[in-house]
Amino acid sequence: MITEQEIKDLAEIRRLLDEAYDHYFANSDGCCKSSEGYIGIEFNNYFERREGEALGIKSIEIYSYVFGPNRSHFFDSTAEALETVKQWHDKEMQMDYEDNEEAWISTSDPMPIGWDLDPQHEWVHWQ
Repeated sequence: MITEQEIKDLAEIRRLLDEAYDHYFANSDGCCKSSEGYIGIEFNNYFERREGEALGIKSIEIYSYVFGPNRSHFFDSTAEALETVKQWHDKEMQMDYEDNEEAWISTSDPMPIGWDLDPQHEWVHWQ
């Protein structure tokens, strides 16, 4: 079954993501994708349950083009997802958009928003 801790982890993931996105959108150029902050839960399947496993969380997906190095991020547990979201949150909340002219660029790695690779694989700013 889904544990009480997993429920708490999911609530904290949602809270931290929302707070980080609020900060990002209030201070940045707002570049993003329409699925930002999506949280998906994959449960175990019929065959696993048929073999005796209780209904449980198999993996977590978080979509974040703004904060993560990819668009979709997959985790084996809510605890693992929460640790990553804490890192994204901390990095975003420390971002000072006024004192750093480059700070409006997303905290994502390896390709920050507002930058791209040209055909020669050099970073170019597309503002």
